[in-house]
Amino acid sequence: MAQLIDKALETENRYFQLASKDMVYLKFVLEAYEGLCTMSTVDGKRGIVKVNYPLPFAEDVHDLLEALCGEIALTEVCAGGEPCCTS
Repeated sequence: MAQLIDKALETENRYFQLASKDMVYLKFVLEAYEGLCTMSTVDGKRGIVKVNYPLPFAEDVHDLLEALCGEIALTEVCAGGEPCCTS
């Protein structure tokens, strides 16, 4: 039981770059799903944000961010803002 609770409390971060004008919209949408995830600004000038979520919600967050890509340009980046390398 304790292991299940520990897993539920673990979180993950994903970083995205987007136009500064879309940052407020993204935060508004993410906050509408209360408790799903949080968004914080890492670098406002470069449009880098961090999305933090509990691991059990990873699939839901992924699906939501994929859907948002149809509305705003979201590019996943590494923590420092550099493009992510996918091999």
